[in-house]
Amino acid sequence: MPSFSFVATANAVFSTGAKPIFVDILKENYTIDPTDLRKKITKKSKAVIPVHLYGNVAYINQISELAKKHNLHIIEDAAQSLGSTLRGKHTGTFTDIGCYSLYPAKVMTSGEGGFITTNSKKLREKLLMIRNHGMVTGYDTRVFGLNLRLPEISAAIAKIQIKKLPKFLYQRRKNAKIFSELISDISIKIPSERKNEKVNWYLYTIAIKNRNLVMKKLNKKGIGASAYYTMPIHKTPFYKTKIKLATTEWAASSVLSIPIHPKVTSKNLQFIAKNLRQAL
Repeated sequence: MPSFSFVATANAVFSTGAKPIFVDILKENYTIDPTDLRKKITKKSKAVIPVHLYGNVAYINQISELAKKHNLHIIEDAAQSLGSTLRGKHTGTFTDIGCYSLYPAKVMTSGEGGFITTNSKKLREKLLMIRNHGMVTGYDTRVFGLNLRLPEISAAIAKIQIKKLPKFLYQRRKNAKIFSELISDISIKIPSERKNEKVNWYLYTIAIKNRNLVMKKLNKKGIGASAYYTMPIHKTPFYKTKIKLATTEWAASSVLSIPIHPKVTSKNLQFIAKNLRQAL
C-alpha cells in the first residue's frame, strides 16, 4: 500500500494483525508505483491496496498483472474516488472489493460512514456478518464482527445525495477545467487526466516549491488551500520506518490542494488564480 494516503488505510491493515508494507507513488498522479510495488512483494505478501488518491485512478492494469502473478488479493481504496472512471469502469469495481468513504468532505456524504462494493456473493455475505457482530439471524455469531452498520439516518442522507452526485461531479469537472485554463501559463505541476480516465476532481492538487509559504499567503486571503498529506504514514510515530520513499517525501512537501467544489464560483476561481500568481 502507498504511504502517501490517509492513515486509515494502514490502520485497517494493522487492525487485522497484518503488517502494512509501504510503497512509493508515481509523481504523475500520486498513486501507487507498480515498479516499486514489484520490488516490495515477498512470499509473505497477501494483498495489495491501491489508493485512488485525490480521485486519480491508480494504474490498475499493471497492479492486477502483478497481483495475478503472485496470487495476491486487491482491495481498492476508493474513499476519494467515487465517480472516477477508467474506460468507463468505476474505481472500486475493477477487483473483488472496493471501499468508499462518505465523510462530509467527500464528493457526496452521508454525514459519516461509507460503503463497500464487491462482485463476490460469498464475500458480501461475510461482510454483512462482520458489520453486525458476526450474526446472521440474531444471537448466532458465526465470525468475529463488530457494530459497523451505517445508521439509517445516514443511509437516508446518502440516498438523496447520490441522486445529486452527477451534478456535483459535473460542477467539479467544470471548475477544474476553468482553473486549469486560468493557470496554464504558470510553470507549476497541475493535475491532468490520462487517456480514457475521467477523474471526479475530489481534490485539485498542484505541486509547487515553497508550498508552505504559498499556502499561508492564500489562507490569509481567505482561500481554503490545504496540503494533504504533509506527514506520510511511514513517517508517523506509530508506523515510523527507515525506508526511503523519494517521490512520497517530495509530494509531502510540495502538494497543495485548491478548492474547486460545487460551491466555488467562476469569480472565486479567478480570485484564487490571481492570488496564486502573486504568491508564487
